[in-house]
Amino acid sequence: MNVILNTISDNTIVEQLVNRLTNESQTKVFNTNDMNIHHCMGCNHCFLKTPGVCSIKDDYEQILRTLAHSDNFWLISDTNFGFINSKGKKVMDRILPLLNMGLEFREGTMRHTLRYTKKNVGLVYLGKGDQDLLDFWCQRTAGNLGGVSLGVYSSTNIEEIKPCM
Repeated sequence: MNVILNTISDNTIVEQLVNRLTNESQTKVFNTNDMNIHHCMGCNHCFLKTPGVCSIKDDYEQILRTLAHSDNFWLISDTNFGFINSKGKKVMDRILPLLNMGLEFREGTMRHTLRYTKKNVGLVYLGKGDQDLLDFWCQRTAGNLGGVSLGVYSSTNIEEIKPCM
């Protein structure tokens, strides 16, 4: 299953991305602009007190439940200073309950153990993103989730996304 986390107000890009994915019926889109999502507090309750469950009770709970059963997820975000903006960062910071507190070496890097299955991560960005920085971030994020990067694409080059993803 593909999950799209949309942090922008333009749904045209979401529609283009859904059309590029091979199985549209297996794609769930969350328009996070319409959702009440708070910042991660770093309380670690999702590790220690309520494993796999975020202590913040807001609209992000439904995203976590869906992400737990997904294979791929895409973030659509504006950029600031070459990186994803604060909305995109807030959405990504909240994925921590998908991991365990335990650590292991994977591909020569210390990573949290996975609570669920691996997740592949892709990014579509608007604005003047630093392509190298965003590529590096997407690879690291996917690696933390046991998956691979699906790629980083500017909204002006969305047609480059491989339909086989």
